[in-house]
Amino acid sequence: MTILSSIRVSDRTWILTFDDDISVMIIIGTRYTVLCDTHLGPESIREIQNFLASIEHPDILFIFNSHSDWDHIWGNCACPDSIIAAHTTCRERMKERGVYDLSRQKAQTRGSVQILLPNLTFDSRLYLEDDEIEFRYAPGHTIDSSVCYDQRGNILYVGDLVEDPIPYIDYDRIDVYIKTLESLVSSSVQVFISAHSGIITRDLIRSNIAYLNTVLTGREVDTSSFGSYKAVHQANLNTLLIFRYEALVRKILGDAFSFETFWSGIPDPEGSDQKSLENFLNQYLLEFQTRKGFL
Repeated sequence: MTILSSIRVSDRTWILTFDDDISVMIIIGTRYTVLCDTHLGPESIREIQNFLASIEHPDILFIFNSHSDWDHIWGNCACPDSIIAAHTTCRERMKERGVYDLSRQKAQTRGSVQILLPNLTFDSRLYLEDDEIEFRYAPGHTIDSSVCYDQRGNILYVGDLVEDPIPYIDYDRIDVYIKTLESLVSSSVQVFISAHSGIITRDLIRSNIAYLNTVLTGREVDTSSFGSYKAVHQANLNTLLIFRYEALVRKILGDAFSFETFWSGIPDPEGSDQKSLENFLNQYLLEFQTRKGFL
């Protein structure tokens, strides 16, 4: 497990890219060393610390979780004394699904991982005045997505909001996702950094918007240029379908709803054709209704 590259984006901002092509961003502030996302566990954090040892930086590590997906938060547990900031829904989502994701993706861990929740949350924005760094809520890829803005360098870390060639959709409000991306395009930001695609352009953001618009309106998507991401497109369609059924089951069960119970019975969205999945979900819903005494 290694950091494959370290790119200096500005006098104080770096991108570190691991051997799985996932990147984190570091800003060397005045008061804090700010780390955007923590990758896959304690071994990842050790690699980051080794890098930091080679440059001057503040001793206080401030962690930002762009969202609660497992490949962005597992290193949290190696930093129990650090501030870990995230949107309010990030903590809620991590609390609901963190243990389930860990059990499902345990083979991807780097070191012994325990779920450590953010200890500082915000609703719309959080600003580190001494360091001129701002965190903003930016829902889209997930309900809990946020971005980190390095005001001094005019650099924006977008997490998983933008990806080449298409993004993963893990939130049912595609209209909200599109508005978030449109705000990125119209902003004055000079450099955009994606966790899975490195330094990206406005053209890629526009391309992601076009894809999302096509999915939102139910039109057929031309996947001929997607390569391996054809499976991502299928997963997106299937995930949106699953969300509809999840909402129905949540309504049926109320406070008794269990994320792990519901999702552990669902086939892999990337490995299912939509018709077979819909048939399965209809039967799955029937079982929940029967258990609850609706039928």
